[in-house]
Amino acid sequence: MQAPAATQASLAQMEVWGGALLRAVTGDASLQWSGQTLYRGTDPVALPAAHHSDVPAQLADQRGLLDGAGLRLRFSDAALHRAHLPADPVERLVFELLEQLRVESLVPASWPGARANLQARFVHWCQSFADSGLTESSLGILLFTVALTAWSRLTGHEPPHALSDLAEATRAALSAEIGGQWPLLRRHRADQQAFIAPALAVSRWVGRAVRAAQQEAPRGTGQPRRRSGFALPLHFESQSPEAAPVAHTGDSRAWASTAQSYRVFTRAYDREAQAAELIRAAQLAGLRAQMDEELARSGLHAGRLARWLQQRLARPRREGWHFGLEDGHLDGSRLAQLVGDPQQRAVFKDEAQRPVSDAAVGILMDCSGSMKAHARQLSLLVDVLGRALSMAGVPVDVLGFSTLAWNGGRARRDWQRAGRPEFPGRLNERLHIVFKDAARPWRHGRHGIAALRKPDLFREGMDGEAVEWACGRLLQRPQARRILLVISDGCPMDTATHQSNDAHYLDQHLRQVVAHHERAGDVRICALGVGLDLGVFYRRRLAVDLDARIDEALLQSVAELICRP
Repeated sequence: MQAPAATQASLAQMEVWGGALLRAVTGDASLQWSGQTLYRGTDPVALPAAHHSDVPAQLADQRGLLDGAGLRLRFSDAALHRAHLPADPVERLVFELLEQLRVESLVPASWPGARANLQARFVHWCQSFADSGLTESSLGILLFTVALTAWSRLTGHEPPHALSDLAEATRAALSAEIGGQWPLLRRHRADQQAFIAPALAVSRWVGRAVRAAQQEAPRGTGQPRRRSGFALPLHFESQSPEAAPVAHTGDSRAWASTAQSYRVFTRAYDREAQAAELIRAAQLAGLRAQMDEELARSGLHAGRLARWLQQRLARPRREGWHFGLEDGHLDGSRLAQLVGDPQQRAVFKDEAQRPVSDAAVGILMDCSGSMKAHARQLSLLVDVLGRALSMAGVPVDVLGFSTLAWNGGRARRDWQRAGRPEFPGRLNERLHIVFKDAARPWRHGRHGIAALRKPDLFREGMDGEAVEWACGRLLQRPQARRILLVISDGCPMDTATHQSNDAHYLDQHLRQVVAHHERAGDVRICALGVGLDLGVFYRRRLAVDLDARIDEALLQSVAELICRP
């Protein structure tokens, strides 16, 4: 189910003022909030408390997350906290939770809204924990009871009756073991140093209890069946060697000096081309045949993905009526039958409806030099995804962006002849490539995607202009929902533009373009980061490893990203 439009708008607004709220609460001017992720400058800041993990994209939950993050930064000494973090994952989970609950208990009385948001978020988390089925195990109910009891004791809130009843028996059993720690936690909640000792005592006892229970459990004992995707965060970002690296950016002096207005030194050499124009027909046919062989061996099927996409991107459309039904709307034209035969039942009609897509999708690929290594896998991913969208009735634009030259080409030579004026703006020959036009049926347009395997297409790239171009194409479509998927492995990169302006000039333009469309709400932009988290540019994003095999799990993840509110 999709969030209501008003809720989506509010969440988009929260992206804008979330960072301002955190900066006001903490006094830290470097804080930013993007894609439910907190950044200090360009570095992500972990929010490791259990109820801050996988927070639903609902307004109330997001408010609670923001308020909790602000209080954590304001009232918790991060260095002191890190110095006492346990190494055991369960102990660490409990210790992180207790510290977060401590700072949330310190919410000023003059902030009743924040207090209500924090309470609503924690109760929702507890309810999700209970609904997941994890509390049906001895370990699950232990962790649930410790969390609920700590929250109630620290904040003074009474838990909902249903949750309290669920934890009652376990809470009574805990009293003899750690009952003496609860008053100490409450007494020292305003003193982090003094709070650490009872928090560690509770954490270590829970860790020992979990380890003992795991050792005593018979080998092969099954886990309770989960009824949702709820999970406890027992692996933290700071400990995960597999987390995708994060894209970094910064402020541009050239951007500031030009009144935050994007400049282009010359557009005389810019080009928009069909992919088939950039490659010999025989070479394109050979690359397409190669792709088809690889797709046949891969075992990837677009049909199942197409049905999933249709359910989420289609709307029912009236197409006349079904007649001769036994229930529905009374059909006046059949009343004579009913008079003649009172036993006649098939005198009703109902609206005939079929799902019809009201969405258009653009796929925009970064064709800069570093993406050349991923061209083969990328072509397979885009081909299967595009085919599934087309089968679901969704028109698909498949686009790319690069340059016609390295190091500025003719545009840079013109700039040099003009006396090298300061801050000339973009300084290269832009190339925008149409691999498949949304107006063309998939069976006719798919051949152009094979051109992605032509190595010399990959040069440099100006992402902001490409996103603007792709959004402009989508806005010409009649569909109500327009979605753009950007696939890139890094920040905008054009050597001549960087050298003549500065390293972050193109970054600033990309952020400006994305922010404009987020505010307007006319195109929903999401990004697939190839080995990189692109959160500094895009609120909706997913980092993927294209060096691994393209499988149905990856395709499903990309489809979920496209459909994400």
